[in-house]
Amino acid sequence: MEGKNMKSKLLIMTAFLLAALTACGQNDNAINNDSEYGDQSRDGRDFVGNGLNQVSNNDWDNEAERPSDQILNTPHHTSNNSPSMGQQIDEIRGVIESETNYEAGSVWFNGNTIHVTVHDKGKIKTEKERNKEMQRIQGMVNRVVPQYNVDVKLNK
Repeated sequence: MEGKNMKSKLLIMTAFLLAALTACGQNDNAINNDSEYGDQSRDGRDFVGNGLNQVSNNDWDNEAERPSDQILNTPHHTSNNSPSMGQQIDEIRGVIESETNYEAGSVWFNGNTIHVTVHDKGKIKTEKERNKEMQRIQGMVNRVVPQYNVDVKLNK
């Protein structure tokens, strides 16, 4: 009796497993034709024909030219092509050290503002000269990262 009961349980489990696996199968025709817009590429210009069920990739050739991947002038925008904050910090430090005789200190982001500390190594003597140099450094940093407000602190 127990062997017969075991066989019926095994048969029921096998039937259930078979039904579950066939229900999960994909019908490529149904997937490709269920689009709200029918058989067409993502921008709607190129239609798929001859029953090939292939999507045209002509509009995907140069992925870097997609508008979604462009560097926008908005803080903290992320895309495939946008530089990281670390790269921007390196660029800021590089321009300060290459175009001045000063040492770039800390550079940090706070929302839409970049705070830059520069050490003049005692070379600036007057307050007027210090203000002029701060404006010059601020202009240099603005050329590197124009999408941010720049706050420059010039230390002795």
